[in-house]
Amino acid sequence: MNRRNFLANISTLAVGTVTHAAAESPPAAAGPVIGGSGAYRYQYRPDKLVLPQEVHMRNGHGLCHDAKGNIYFTFEPEKVETATRCLARFAPDGTQPQLLGSDNALAFGVPHGLNIHADADGKEHLYHANNDATIFKTTLDGAIVWTQKWPPTMGNYHPTDTIVTPDGKHLLVADGYGSSIVHMLNTADGVYAGKSWGGQGGRHGEFTCPHGITYDPRRKLLLVTDRGNKRIEYYSLDGVYQNSLELPASQAPCNADFLGDLVLVPDLNGPLVILDKDNQVISVIEVAKLLGEQGFVHPHDAIWLPNGDIVMCTWSPGRLAYWQRLPS
Repeated sequence: MNRRNFLANISTLAVGTVTHAAAESPPAAAGPVIGGSGAYRYQYRPDKLVLPQEVHMRNGHGLCHDAKGNIYFTFEPEKVETATRCLARFAPDGTQPQLLGSDNALAFGVPHGLNIHADADGKEHLYHANNDATIFKTTLDGAIVWTQKWPPTMGNYHPTDTIVTPDGKHLLVADGYGSSIVHMLNTADGVYAGKSWGGQGGRHGEFTCPHGITYDPRRKLLLVTDRGNKRIEYYSLDGVYQNSLELPASQAPCNADFLGDLVLVPDLNGPLVILDKDNQVISVIEVAKLLGEQGFVHPHDAIWLPNGDIVMCTWSPGRLAYWQRLPS
């Protein structure tokens, strides 16, 4: 199931109108916008994560941060011209935006998932999943290290996310908009490592849009957000199914991110869901209800910052937001 069909089949998306929009800052709310509950309450900060004026964003897609706390964001531009860039970096406090890359090579196709990993020598690289059957490995400044594009003979392939295995040798690619399979590539060159698992279906071990993939350091397992099946699935590092997690608060989980024992799950229907060490819901930021009139309708990716704040982006219209944690 592709994203368009998926959206057409869920009724809970009536929280706003899906339109394409440029990246101009949305109008400010009348007063402070606060979401969440208990010890996990957050205030929206419209003064942070303001993209450069030359950015014209169609859809917001991927987020990560480096070891220094710098924030990286990739998006699909309205159109690709010579000066177009689709990778932005912010300082850890959400200021000082920079557009990265020496040319527009990353902007073609549909830039989607964005992840980061440090090599054995500590040097960090970005991994970009592009729906146009392509994976890029780049430096933190957006310089391309390698490009791996699958030929049509490899089947229906529209990758949405990646994660590097803890040993650093392999890159696992979630083919969320293609064949709903997880593929293994070599991180050194992006060449297929000869292993895949999953496939379209609703049984455990199968997927319907494995949109996001990450590593759960608490359980030492892979976590896949199986969005079309409304669940999260756990796998061993060699692709053996372990167990599933279904969350009533998250019916369209897109991705997951970890901060200690906490899990952050952005949901395409509108909320950001926070889980504890036992994967129990402890707070929900109702993004679409709070900021839907400003275009924040479909949370697509979200990450923890080292200080406990949250950065999130929405799919369509593309938006970027900083949520500052409030004192408990």
